[in-house]
Amino acid sequence: MRNLDAEKPSLGETLFELGWQQGTLFSAPSACFPLNKFSDQDPDKPIVQETRKTKPNEKFVLISQDCDIVASEAENDEPNVEAILCKPEKQKFVRRISSKSARWFVIDANSGLVAHAKYRTQFDKQVLNSLTPESWPNGPNKLDEFIRWLARRYDRPSIPDAMHEAFQRPLIERVAEFEQENPDVFAAFNRVVSDVRVNRPANQVPPFDLQLIPLIRSEGLSEEELNAIGVFERAVRDSLDTNLVDLDPDLRIVPEDEIFMKEYYASWPIYLADYTYKGEEIDGALPHGRN
Repeated sequence: MRNLDAEKPSLGETLFELGWQQGTLFSAPSACFPLNKFSDQDPDKPIVQETRKTKPNEKFVLISQDCDIVASEAENDEPNVEAILCKPEKQKFVRRISSKSARWFVIDANSGLVAHAKYRTQFDKQVLNSLTPESWPNGPNKLDEFIRWLARRYDRPSIPDAMHEAFQRPLIERVAEFEQENPDVFAAFNRVVSDVRVNRPANQVPPFDLQLIPLIRSEGLSEEELNAIGVFERAVRDSLDTNLVDLDPDLRIVPEDEIFMKEYYASWPIYLADYTYKGEEIDGALPHGRN
């Protein structure tokens, strides 16, 4: 990872050697988030700056790619790094979002530490040199999931309104009930299913011909895990109007490392956590009916 053009290690190289990598956690109690807010007080100045201060129990997770961390700040290539705020949440919220949300990511289920995509900021690399890095807590596979999650903020599909009303809205509402009625089954489902996808429909209006494609983390499913997937499937089917959605009777369960790229890109992820819009605090207005 060494910058070969440099005569001596750059600050970024030094930081990398000290353990500052994508996924590194750290505390920065005096950090804050700048925000450009609209103001109607002065027509010539419609924008005012506000800040949100970091709370004592909050952390940050470094999201800059390793090469950007190492890149020379002296040449103004990458003088800063990016980070996302992480907050401890209650277990009920952690179980709901699991890894199937584009807005939140569970970094550590035991402590309830959750990354919040909307709280993103930059740090001068010199700042990191004064802080203490904490290693990613959950192994390389979970880190790979986190890195893929970072892209979901921007590449998740904009589902057509008709499909949202016919399929996703009733699905999300039923999943919310499913979690309340069967918390243990829901937890087992989240442990084994890394992603739930659905084929892209051929048409923009109902009826939609759809097939659910759960991606699982391993091939050897236990009886508990198979049962959880079955209960989820029945909950989904019960939530849909068969006049609007023709759901394929064959549930296609695929190990996440065996799905063909062609099939992956021809399908959409279903974000089961979109029915909830808050953690321990409400930020902004209640959500609009559509994502």
